[in-house]
Parts: sequence; C-alpha cells; structure tokens
Amino acid sequence: MTEPAPAGRSPVVRFIRRTAAALVLGLVFFAILWMTVFNAVTSALVASGGAVVLVAGASASETFLSIFEAVAEVILGFIGAIAEFFSSLFD
Repeated sequence: MTEPAPAGRSPVVRFIRRTAAALVLGLVFFAILWMTVFNAVTSALVASGGAVVLVAGASASETFLSIFEAVAEVILGFIGAIAEFFSSLFD
C-alpha cells in the first residue's frame, strides 16, 4: 500500500514563516551593514528594502519561493535549536 502524501502547510502558517524569515534576514543584514559600513539609519533603510525585495521575489517566482522557504527552514530551525538548548539548560 502507498502512504498518503503529507498535507501541505496552511497559507497562514506559510505567511507567518515567510514573514519571520524575512524579519530575521533583514535584522542580520542590518547588523552586518551597521557594523561594517553605514550608520544605523542608512543600514535600516537598506535592510528593510532588502527584506521587501525578498518577500516580493518569493511572491512573484515559484523558484525563488522554494529557495526562500528552504532558507527560512534552515534559519528558523537553527533558532529553534538554540531555543531548545537554552530551554534544556534552564529546565
């Protein structure tokens, strides 16, 4: 017998994951720019523009969407692993 295919994520969950990943990538981009080249305001403007381009690209292209979701899985998985580590320390 063949097993049924797993159900896909709901659109709300995908939207929340995409937003969280764009936020994390934007914050990382902001921190890198602020520490290396620009002041805080310029870094915030460039990082927010970069996050908007990521989300717009994910909305426009299926290929970019799959790449972005893969990156989001890795980033949010890494953050989840860190949270689990600290949870085990303080448990």
